[in-house]
Amino acid sequence: MRITLKQLMIFEAVARSGQVARAAELVNLSAPATSMALAELEKQLDTRLFERVGNRLRLNAQGSLLLPLATEALQKVEQIEQLFSSPEATLSGTLNVAASSTIGNYLLAKSAVAFCQQFTSSMVDLNITNTQAVIKAVLEFSVEVGFIEGQCLDSRIKVEAWHKDKLLVFCHPAHPLAGQQVEPEQVRGQHWVMRESGSGTRDYFINAANMLDLQPIEKFSFSTPDAIKQAVRQGAGLAVLSELTLEKELNRKELAVIEVNGLTLARQFYRIRHKSRNPSALCDAFDHFSQRFLNIAP
Repeated sequence: MRITLKQLMIFEAVARSGQVARAAELVNLSAPATSMALAELEKQLDTRLFERVGNRLRLNAQGSLLLPLATEALQKVEQIEQLFSSPEATLSGTLNVAASSTIGNYLLAKSAVAFCQQFTSSMVDLNITNTQAVIKAVLEFSVEVGFIEGQCLDSRIKVEAWHKDKLLVFCHPAHPLAGQQVEPEQVRGQHWVMRESGSGTRDYFINAANMLDLQPIEKFSFSTPDAIKQAVRQGAGLAVLSELTLEKELNRKELAVIEVNGLTLARQFYRIRHKSRNPSALCDAFDHFSQRFLNIAP
């Protein structure tokens, strides 16, 4: 059985008007086409739906049974059309996003909350992990867009500059180099508290340190900025993190910065997408909203 929405629409129009000719005008069809569609519906249902009384058609028992069901079906279709033709429709649903630690915790988490408060039919599912895991999630299509702190050289992924960041070398306030501007040899061979393997912060720092032959000795490795800051507060060594993560501790003088001459720690954040996947309207809306909310130049 293949009942069509067109047949139900014609049936309802005939039921409401009582005449094929009048129903044909309502559905913008010819009278013969309207009559033929009604006859086909009765054939498919194997029952008559109307009785002729004079020049009018009146619903019989079977037609009266069908009418509320047909009306409900047509109303549901209309609701679907209205839902997906409204401006709000494209900003509904769930957007899956992955971001590396600094970006996720200090930028996108607050942006996602603000976006969902404004667009209440949307939800941003933000997975915060490290750069390599973000790249993997984009490649596996488990997220629509990713934001990373490190490099991505995979040819399947489109990489775009998104925001700039600065890394800071820091230490315990009682460290002999605390608050000083020093030469590279003064920190050469020092103990360091590092981010875990796969972290964009780690990779960027190691590359910059190797250019100055700093020879950092990895004493500890942690996957979160909070763990690294705690270790440094306990005198475990030097560390490097985004300035986004250190503002509170530096203001409280719980940690101190060391400036190493020649150590370039300004870095780029990146937005990544799979090349074979076009961004949804919801994804584009979140991206533009975040740029405004975080005051990021496009």
